[in-house]
Amino acid sequence: MKKVAIVTGGNDGIGKAFVKALEKRGYTVEKCSRSKPELVDVTNYDSVFYFVKKTFEKHKRIDLLITCAGVSGPVGLFYDNDISSWKETIDINLVGTVNTIKATYPYMKRRQEGCIITMCGGGVGGKELKPDISAYITSKFAVAGFTEAISKELLGNGVYINAISPGAVETKIAKEHKTVGGNAEDAIKLMLFLVDNKEITGKVFSAKWDDYKNKKILKSLYNLRRIDDVFFEEKGVKK
Repeated sequence: MKKVAIVTGGNDGIGKAFVKALEKRGYTVEKCSRSKPELVDVTNYDSVFYFVKKTFEKHKRIDLLITCAGVSGPVGLFYDNDISSWKETIDINLVGTVNTIKATYPYMKRRQEGCIITMCGGGVGGKELKPDISAYITSKFAVAGFTEAISKELLGNGVYINAISPGAVETKIAKEHKTVGGNAEDAIKLMLFLVDNKEITGKVFSAKWDDYKNKKILKSLYNLRRIDDVFFEEKGVKK
């Protein structure tokens, strides 16, 4: 029986690239977005719940969830931002991720197996933050924190969760942020690495900056805070 993946925001950008890569791997992929063919509002839990339920009833399993649905939010100085647009960014990027995981987790728990990948966007896993996109950055840091916070809860039931910061990729969001993006190749490689290494959990990985295949430092280094013994050793600092 084919493995089944759900990809939110799967019609555009990185989500679309992930869908193609997974289908090439032999996955059956159910994708949704705010547009056709499968209309789902990730900020509405009932909408997400019924989409996930329908997916499980159709395929009798859900092996993988990737939460790519997101928006760029208002661009510009924070005090000039429309507060409603700012809040909407949090609702879609953070609450949408929470809703999707909440709806999907019970089906993975039932089988005692599953992999979840969240999207932290540009900046969270990189060397510096881009200014003028405070709503977006805040929502993505929250996703990273949420990912780490629930990882041990899920692990007890055979479910693993990690977050990807894909770097600058040519997407609608990148254009709105006036960022020059490339292809999604690095993000795809990292996504597939996490799919194949489900013992890794609660980590935040940068597709561009992290040597995530280095097993010597893999277990301890890559979380949201990124400060541990390896960091201090590299800097020659005694704790």
